[in-house]
Amino acid sequence: MLPEIENLLLEQEGDTLTIWFNRPEVRNALSQAVADDLAAVLEALPGEDAIRFVILRGKGGVFCAGGDLKMFKTVFQGGAERDDIVRFNADFGRLMKAVHALPQLFVVLIEGAAMAGGLGLSCIADVVITTADAKYSLTEVTLGIPPAQITPVVMKRIGASEARRLLLTAARFDGTEAARLGFAHFVVEDAQALEAKCREILAQSAKGAPGAIASTKQIINAVDQLDGDELVQFAAERFADCMLGDEAKEGLAAFAEKRQPEW
Repeated sequence: MLPEIENLLLEQEGDTLTIWFNRPEVRNALSQAVADDLAAVLEALPGEDAIRFVILRGKGGVFCAGGDLKMFKTVFQGGAERDDIVRFNADFGRLMKAVHALPQLFVVLIEGAAMAGGLGLSCIADVVITTADAKYSLTEVTLGIPPAQITPVVMKRIGASEARRLLLTAARFDGTEAARLGFAHFVVEDAQALEAKCREILAQSAKGAPGAIASTKQIINAVDQLDGDELVQFAAERFADCMLGDEAKEGLAAFAEKRQPEW
């Protein structure tokens, strides 16, 4: 069951859940409350078998402008203990862990802007679709702080060389360049095309079995955690579990009978 939350908007249509950042008045900046709600929703999703696809996007034509700078100044620099700031920053790792654990296909739709932590979140999506004119930047160093928790995911997403340049210079770029760098998979012209491309991707992914997709995501994640024989064994066990499951029985039967599988 999905948790009751106050700082995001959830819309479920059939097997698809759209999670909306819903603070357009501050360009969907990530406050502590927003981050906590997002983590709670993501952590609940592995238990939601009826949901196959998860979309993250922002209201008001903006994906996410990064951390809530007003909160940084009034709370963190207004008397907060150092340990509290450390805990808040480390909690961003909770979001990353929750995204990695999602069995569903996780799609991020970017328009307007994806800055700092917002850009970091998109780095761990399965599929990213952006408008060509969306604005991107890893702005943290211009504020006197490091991009602490998102540095590793940016480096994994686009490679060490380009990540170093962008993390250290806070260079700005658009959606077309984001795709060239490897942040985004698809570039479209506007919000209407963004939604159309998303529907196309979901229709394509719906041909795959939910359990097989979940197992494939586990193997993908294991590549960073296991080596050699351990990775071989892990992948083989996931293959055997699926092969003996109902989905593979249905998939192979459908193939033999020249029909679409039912899942």
